[in-house]
Amino acid sequence: MGPNVVAELSEALEAPFAALGREPERDRGTVVISWPSVPVEIIRAAGFRPVVARGSGTPTPAADVVIEADVFPSRLRQLVEAAMTGRLADVAAVVLPRTSDADYKCFLYLRELVRRNVVARLPPVWLFDLLQSGGADVPAYDCERAHELLEKLATLSGLRPERRDLEQQIALANRARAAARRFDALRRDMPRIAGVEAVRLLGVFWEVDPERYVALAEAAVAVVADRSPLRGPRVLLAGAPVDSTALHAAIEVQGAVVVSELSPLGSGAAGPDVEFSAEPLQALVEHYRRESIDARMPVGALMRRMEDSLDGIDAVVVSLPPDDASFGWDYPRLRESLARRSIPHAVLRGDPASSTTAADRERLQTLLRAVAQTSGVRHG
Repeated sequence: MGPNVVAELSEALEAPFAALGREPERDRGTVVISWPSVPVEIIRAAGFRPVVARGSGTPTPAADVVIEADVFPSRLRQLVEAAMTGRLADVAAVVLPRTSDADYKCFLYLRELVRRNVVARLPPVWLFDLLQSGGADVPAYDCERAHELLEKLATLSGLRPERRDLEQQIALANRARAAARRFDALRRDMPRIAGVEAVRLLGVFWEVDPERYVALAEAAVAVVADRSPLRGPRVLLAGAPVDSTALHAAIEVQGAVVVSELSPLGSGAAGPDVEFSAEPLQALVEHYRRESIDARMPVGALMRRMEDSLDGIDAVVVSLPPDDASFGWDYPRLRESLARRSIPHAVLRGDPASSTTAADRERLQTLLRAVAQTSGVRHG
């Protein structure tokens, strides 16, 4: 794999979801998920390929007729658009984790569109209710939901995954996570890759076959490690997790470098391994309950993750778009934490999946100009 490996991945983040509806045979082996809080190891063990719904600036005229504005993030608008236009007709199933109000509402909308015959052909639409709280009954409940999902998928595929199948998928995914961690490490102390490129490689962790992902990530590590370190303020992207590169591009065009983001479709993909236990399903649900970055993540865990990401950071950009109903509640804690560490920040209110608004661009420019002029900047 040559030195153009990073460039070759320029469309890999959005391509699997965008390609739905073009190849029916390929779609029949696909399970679409609205957010990577669904264990992809379960999907693969049942014989399917996971594809994550992606946000983008592409218009959604069919979805706009049936869902409200400023309620659903772009990824869910794109998911409903795909349903309305028949692009999901041949996929095996659609699974929405109950990890935000918007995902749950989208599940209800899709079911209602089928009930009212607004959508002619739609595969089974399921809700995966992963709880992330610490109650005594939560582990057993989550295991039941994971087992239920595995059984449903097995019925569709005709396969009967055994324990060794799950263990194999966990082991493969762990190797891919390790490769993602090696790549992500090149972004921090002496960043050698811009955030736009980095997210494209990290985000495809959820969809690319794990063995293929290891090869891609290791090839990228070899290429990127030889680059000269990038100059400019180092930025952490926080707030509502992003699932595209538009906001990274808007920040980096100002001369900064996004070195981390609180999102499973960025640095969050390079998380710790799934720890094997007596039961592989139990190991999976424990991992996803603890590591999934979404609106249900306990605020204490979210703040610890944010604090762990602040070393060496010059500025923080907080994305709180109109559809956010959760992360804005945590903003006061975040603001106080940043003030204690004298790290400046800016809050952006536009859709992070499309081009930034004039007001957000002005906020970015003001933030980064101030950072560049501060004597404490370490990396400008």
